[in-house]
Amino acid sequence: MNKIVRGGRAILQQWPHVVAESLGVRAAPPLLPAFGPLPSADEWKRSCLAASWLGHATALLRAGGVTLLTDPHFEERIGLRVGGKPIGRRRGVALPGDIADLPPIDIVLLSHAHLDHWDRATLKRLARRETIAVIPSRTHRLLPKGFGDVVELTWDREKVVAGLRLTAIKPRHWGARYLIDRRRGYNSYLIEDGVRRIVYGGDTALTTAFDALGRGPGAGVDLAVLGIGNSDPWEHHHATPEQAALMAERMGARRLMPIHHSTFFHREEASDTPLLRLLKVWPSERVVCSRVGESWFDRPMNADAREAG
Repeated sequence: MNKIVRGGRAILQQWPHVVAESLGVRAAPPLLPAFGPLPSADEWKRSCLAASWLGHATALLRAGGVTLLTDPHFEERIGLRVGGKPIGRRRGVALPGDIADLPPIDIVLLSHAHLDHWDRATLKRLARRETIAVIPSRTHRLLPKGFGDVVELTWDREKVVAGLRLTAIKPRHWGARYLIDRRRGYNSYLIEDGVRRIVYGGDTALTTAFDALGRGPGAGVDLAVLGIGNSDPWEHHHATPEQAALMAERMGARRLMPIHHSTFFHREEASDTPLLRLLKVWPSERVVCSRVGESWFDRPMNADAREAG
């Protein structure tokens, strides 16, 4: 009950400001520039493992010659349109580029249908026959038409998509688009190319769902993409920075890419707080793409072949 009360109080304190800013009655803070641009097409194509953070939960990932885009959101605000105006929290850091500037997207990977992870306007712009959409169960009707193929994955099921093995993992969250449609699925994903492994967590509170990845033959993951923000007072739905580090440690993550922080204005959380807390409990040299517009490249595509020779 205390969690519900604290959450309700936070909404009541935040939303009058959000609505006023959305309607133009109140000025929003200035938009900060992204740390850098999108990665160059040549460098991206040469990489066997790479990542770029576009803000919030939108990550550009490269594995096995395949490009994935997670939970894409390229709009100015998170929210629904009322009278033609989007009502919701505004972006505080600019995008590092536009959809037209992205490398060709092979897979759009969607974790759940919340408005900040499943933006229909953005998805309409991304829909093309050459792109496959991977989505949770019972969310197909929310997806705009135009994708070449749509793959629904339920928990603990796996499927080879564009040469990658994708496995759906049950996070500690929920999947409703609106308040009443709680039957919708919600996923985290394990991405495998036969050599490397990436975990995309989407949204999750502290969970043991990834622990098995850190045990047995081939244990560990090369990159864990986990949310670290918006945990107060929502710790029962979003992991704290300390909890994200703990989950990454348990799954044997060699590197951690922190997302879901410092992108959209959040009055209950200073933009630099989540990352500062993370760096107190996780080695900075094993953090990648911590700022919007930052990219990371592991090594060129032919590096494995050279080492084998």
